[in-house]
Amino acid sequence: MATSHLLIFGLGYTGLRTARECLSAGWRVSGTVRGAAATENLGVDGLRVFRFDTETHLPPEPLADVTHVLDTTVPAREGSDALPEMQRLFEAGVAPGWLGYLSSTAVYGDCEGRWVDETTPANPTAPQGQARLNAEAGWQAWGRDLGVAVQIFRLPGIYGPGRSALDQVRDGTARRIHREGHRTSRVHVDDIVGALRLAMAVLPKPAIYNVADDEPAPNPDVVDFACDLLGVAPPPLERYEDMAEDDPRRRFLKDRRLVSNARLKTDLGWSPRFPTYREGLRAAFAEK
Repeated sequence: MATSHLLIFGLGYTGLRTARECLSAGWRVSGTVRGAAATENLGVDGLRVFRFDTETHLPPEPLADVTHVLDTTVPAREGSDALPEMQRLFEAGVAPGWLGYLSSTAVYGDCEGRWVDETTPANPTAPQGQARLNAEAGWQAWGRDLGVAVQIFRLPGIYGPGRSALDQVRDGTARRIHREGHRTSRVHVDDIVGALRLAMAVLPKPAIYNVADDEPAPNPDVVDFACDLLGVAPPPLERYEDMAEDDPRRRFLKDRRLVSNARLKTDLGWSPRFPTYREGLRAAFAEK
C-alpha cells in the first residue's frame, strides 16, 4: 500500500502539531508557510515546507501523490486562498481523495447560550464568522463537483502548550471577565489532531464536525485555575457590561453558545484526551 501523503495549507499552531503526529505515524507530510520562513523546516524532521502566498504558487511535481489535503488557513472575506491554489494543483494532476477544512464555531453566531450542533443553522454575527462560512461553502462546492469527500471541522477557542491561560497569566495579559450565565467552549490542540487522524483513517464521507471539549466554562474559572497551578494571585474581576465597545475581548464574549461534540463521538468514536480545561491546563503546565 502506498504511503499516505498529507498536504497542509498553513503550518501554524494546529497545522504543525498535525504534521508532527502524521509524520510519527509514517505518513509523508508537506505544508505551506508564508514568506521567507519557507526555507526553514520549522524544526520537524521529514516535513517538506513550501512557500505559498499571493505571489508564489506550489510546484505540482513533488505533490503529485498527495492523498489528503487539510486547509488550516485564516480565510479572506470571500473565502479560502488555499482553495484556488488546490484547484490549480488539481488541474496539474494532483488528485487527493480527502479534503479537510478547519473552520470555526463562530459560523453559528449568537445562540443566546443554547447548545448548538451541526444541524443548527449557521448565522454568523461577525465578519470573521461569515468569512469562515464562505470558505466552508467554497470547499464543499468544489468537493461535490469532483466527487471528493470534504470534511469541515468547526472549532471553538484553541489552547494547548504555549497558547493557554497559563501563558496569559505568565505574560500579564490574562483577564477575568464576568458575564452573567456566560460559558465558553474550547478545545485542546491535541484533541483536534486526534479528531483529524480519525477522520483521515476511515472511508471518507462529506461531513461537518464540531470539535470541542465536554465542559463549556466561564472565563474567570479558567483563569483562576491557571493561577492556582502557577501559585499566583488572579487578576481583578471585570464586568462584561463595563467593557469598552472597542475592547477586543468583548467580541469573544459577545456571542453565547455551547458547542456539542456528540456527532464526532458517534461517527468517529472520538473521545477527548482533555475533556475539560482542567486536564488540558494541567498537561500544558507539565510540559512547561
